[in-house]
Amino acid sequence: MDKTVIVSWTVPPALTGSAVIVENLARQFSKSELVLAGEKPSLVTILRWGPDKPEIKYIASPLPRGLRGEKAWRRLQVPLMLARTVRLVRREACRNVIGVFPDETYLFVAYLTARLCRTRFYAYFHNTYLENRRGALRRFAAWLQPRVFRSAKHVFVMSDGMRDLYERRYRGLACSALPHSFNEPLLETPPPPTSNKRWVVAFAGNLNESCADAGRRLFRAVQSLANIDLRIFSGLKALHFLQQGISVKPDQVRAVPRQEIVGELRKCDALLLPHGFDGKMAPEEYETIFPTKTIEYLISGRPILAHSPPGVFLTRFLKQHDCALVVEESSETALVDAIRRLQADAELRVRLVKNALRTARMFQAPVVAKHLREVLAQGETRDQRP
Repeated sequence: MDKTVIVSWTVPPALTGSAVIVENLARQFSKSELVLAGEKPSLVTILRWGPDKPEIKYIASPLPRGLRGEKAWRRLQVPLMLARTVRLVRREACRNVIGVFPDETYLFVAYLTARLCRTRFYAYFHNTYLENRRGALRRFAAWLQPRVFRSAKHVFVMSDGMRDLYERRYRGLACSALPHSFNEPLLETPPPPTSNKRWVVAFAGNLNESCADAGRRLFRAVQSLANIDLRIFSGLKALHFLQQGISVKPDQVRAVPRQEIVGELRKCDALLLPHGFDGKMAPEEYETIFPTKTIEYLISGRPILAHSPPGVFLTRFLKQHDCALVVEESSETALVDAIRRLQADAELRVRLVKNALRTARMFQAPVVAKHLREVLAQGETRDQRP
């Protein structure tokens, strides 16, 4: 396989969603096959990364802490980022360049690098782009996205929902899902129930425009029940949730190293998965979102309570695989009823967990990496034809 560079805004050991997606995928490749290029993390964290794993090269610096204007700072570094990436591609003899979005600056740099170095170019969209931009950013997106699509040998997206949207909207686009993956061992059978004296439900992550309205309803429903405790695993403090209108105490919210999150989820009795019904994001984004936390939930061995609107990809996926109890009605009363049902019905909990573990197999990192290898190999084969 020709060597590949993945150009992504965040890369390991950053703890953002995109960095975790890139890290889990990169662990399936060797140093001779892959190199990562991205922004140096602003916080120092420990990364267990063997000497045979792909090298991580930093092509940009973060904005100094305490200052504003992160996006403008990123754009100012484009000439330097481009020079460093071109030099990296030539030094490492990379023949494939993969540009990762959710940041257009890094997608733009990857696109230009591939053109300057005359390498094969691939795009990897973790979110929708043009559909979710407004104003001047939309004008730039309207310029960049068609060029990315024309230049890319193949476009990878985060879910089958995004693939369906792109195939419907951009006819003839070579596109497939390259979802978030995991490297942890997968349980063969559901774990035994917890020994918690009170039922504990958990939420992992933050509340943002992709899930804030549903999250608030879920949390209020949980807090209306006297016999249930709420735990939140997040890199943000309790203040973040208080500002979202959620009444939580500081000891209910704590940060957990990413390597330990599945183990912490397993100590709980049920997991909360909110998906936005409405908000400031584009309708296409809500239609196609597949939260990265879904994978950790599926492999945890605990039942999932999802609050997700009718018709969106996440709802269809969870119902198709029967791996979560889904509430499609934007009603706290319906959520309270669902929590009580999940709490009372042991057979339902076991069935959902068994199906979740079975469903998780499609997200195992070797399975996802195999698809990436196959697509890259097809690109090499086409170039070798006379």
